[in-house]
Amino acid sequence: MKGWWLGLLLAVALPACSERGGGRSQRVEVRPIGPSSVQLVPAAGQLPYCLAFTVSELGTIRQLTMAPSRQAVPCSADTPISGLTFRIPAEEGKVQILVVFSDQPVKADPIAAQVFEFASAKRQITPFDLRVPGKVVLESVEFTPSSDPSPDAVEGDTVTRDAGIPDDASTPP
Repeated sequence: MKGWWLGLLLAVALPACSERGGGRSQRVEVRPIGPSSVQLVPAAGQLPYCLAFTVSELGTIRQLTMAPSRQAVPCSADTPISGLTFRIPAEEGKVQILVVFSDQPVKADPIAAQVFEFASAKRQITPFDLRVPGKVVLESVEFTPSSDPSPDAVEGDTVTRDAGIPDDASTPP
């Protein structure tokens, strides 16, 4: 029985350790388009759907991918996510860009709420923390914006404590 647990522990720990090494490739490339505008380009071999968020050093959390269906968007390798350029407000300072890749079009609102919860507590988010169906991987990269964004850039919506709660939901007593 002890051998089974040791095998399970090694199966989980070894891939995580190898990813921390210097040889790990990024799952998403941040392509600066201007001083405060970027495109997020998934690398080959990533899961087919994604959601992107930023967490600024001032604590502002934004959801960049905003599909009308409120689900993860298709993410093709070597193509900017949603074909968009995203504006990162310079006044918010350096940001951590979080891209959640999934094997299915997961609902965005519950993930946004979880990102808000962890970022507000200043805790690092891992794929194990996210309560998401299916397979999920997470990429985190930094970007420091400056002024003068690209004029056609899209700024994400600010994520708040109520992320994922419909406007018509009532609060239980």
